Amino acid sequence: MQPSLNTWTVLLLFATAQGLFLALVLFTQQRGNRRANRVLALLILLFSFRLVETVGYWTKYLLEFPHFWLTTASFSFLFGTLLYFYAKFLTSENLKPNKRDLLHFLPFALYLGWLVSFYRLSGDIKLRILQKVLTVENPKLPWPYFVLFLLQISHMLLYTWLTLRLLKAHSQNVKGNGISLEKISLNWLRRLTIGFGSFVLLTLLYVIWLQLGFPYSRAVDALVLIAMAGQIYIIGYMTLRQPEIFSGNLALKNAPKYEKSALTPARAEAYLTRLLSAMESEKLFANSDLKLQDLAQKLDIPTHHLSQIINEKLGQNFFDFLNQYRVEEAKKFLIAPEKQPYTILSIALEVGFNNKASFNTAFKKHTGMTPSHFRDSRVKADKI
Repeated sequence: MQPSLNTWTVLLLFATAQGLFLALVLFTQQRGNRRANRVLALLILLFSFRLVETVGYWTKYLLEFPHFWLTTASFSFLFGTLLYFYAKFLTSENLKPNKRDLLHFLPFALYLGWLVSFYRLSGDIKLRILQKVLTVENPKLPWPYFVLFLLQISHMLLYTWLTLRLLKAHSQNVKGNGISLEKISLNWLRRLTIGFGSFVLLTLLYVIWLQLGFPYSRAVDALVLIAMAGQIYIIGYMTLRQPEIFSGNLALKNAPKYEKSALTPARAEAYLTRLLSAMESEKLFANSDLKLQDLAQKLDIPTHHLSQIINEKLGQNFFDFLNQYRVEEAKKFLIAPEKQPYTILSIALEVGFNNKASFNTAFKKHTGMTPSHFRDSRVKADKI
């Protein structure tokens, strides 16, 4: 069994090199959402290492480096998790991680711990095992390992679903706010997530094909590897096409410009007082269908002037402005004794949210915790 490269594996190695370069660029990026960029950098880095090991296995170069075998096996429990946290940091830059977030990494830690006994084997033993595996023309997993593989696939699909759900909730919060950066980031992230989920499903179908005893196909094998490399190429393409996603330039470029506005400082203060008074006394935010144009008409303020006031005087966009009031009202309801029988969803609807997911996202963005955690912590504090 002599190691050998071909055209496809050379292209895959180029994809790996691009992945390492992208990871370095994103990790050292000083502008934009640095936490999100670093999580994405780690995801690309791990994906690149996984690609190297996979190429090494099918080209038999692992025979030269047996200690590299299975070093990336546990990464399957990180890919989906990191994608999910990338989405969380990208959609909520002020999000504060907590100790409970470490539970997301428990499957990875358990699998890595289980692999330690294999890692401690000598190179000669690993080489003998690897030689036996590589001589099998139709690689079929023993059923215990096939079940483990299904757990890995299920884990990645679960986090694909969680990420898409998070994006859906966030899109409802920013819908119609006119901020191009958020819209582009959402579209880009949605495509990345769907692409990741498609790759996972393709891998599942491929392994099931082999597990059922169908003949091994080099073409199908190459297709799976190309799909893996395609994730890196897509990220590289988006980096070149829309670098503002990572640098944050678009947020500055598309910031509202009010140099030619006819709004005087005195009138702006009067409008601001009218706005805040109406929000407090009439609780206009409780209307889940409230739009900027509707609010402007009710307050008898030109729409563009109302937008300018919210942006300049309050430093918020329209939907963050509404959600801040909704969250503050929800906090009162969550600790009110007469509201304790109410569900989280009923409180969300009462203060103006359309669903529980968007409520949870906005609440955590403004308070750093979920509504359930907030309610439980306050109830415990009252009992002490």
